[in-house]
Amino acid sequence: MASPIAKGKQIGGRAGEKIKDMDHNDLGKSGFWIAQMFVVAATIIGVYLAAHAGLKQAIIFDSLTSQESSYYLRKSLHDELADNVAALRAYNDDTLSRSPPQSELENNRPVLSRFVRDTMRYSPNTFEIPSPFLTGARRFHLKADEIVRKAEGRVYGAGFASKQLAALLDDVEANLLPNLRENHEALAADLAARGIDVTVLKETE
Repeated sequence: MASPIAKGKQIGGRAGEKIKDMDHNDLGKSGFWIAQMFVVAATIIGVYLAAHAGLKQAIIFDSLTSQESSYYLRKSLHDELADNVAALRAYNDDTLSRSPPQSELENNRPVLSRFVRDTMRYSPNTFEIPSPFLTGARRFHLKADEIVRKAEGRVYGAGFASKQLAALLDDVEANLLPNLRENHEALAADLAARGIDVTVLKETE
């Protein structure tokens, strides 16, 4: 009967022979490990490049979306200003310049649109509009309101108020409106060059 030590040697010998019979050529070659390292490195680089490209596209998309919204806001501000200038011009020509009684001035007070200006208070794109346009629009409405109010209160004579209002309207029509129009049209052209046609929703002028 074989001793436990002999049995252990027999088992160990058979195991050793099996290990020798196994094919370890790939594992024994340094090229295998180098290839695996390149595979891992290529995977990491591929994931990084894909993530970087995706982030870049997301930033570009967000920028274009913001510019498109800014265009519509600038265009709307321009149109509202133009409408208010027209309303004040009609008021000045038809009423104020005739130096009518106070009651007539009050009954014919011009109604100015403020929808866009009020909406801009809640828009994240408002301060993307160049400050000269925001400041110009604000000062125009404040000055127009002041002239109308003082004319009705007889602080200003009607003739003087009419001249003040006409000068204000002339200035806005000569500077603020054309500059704002040029600005939003340049932005529209830039967006068009990037494949975004903002004229699709533009009203026929």
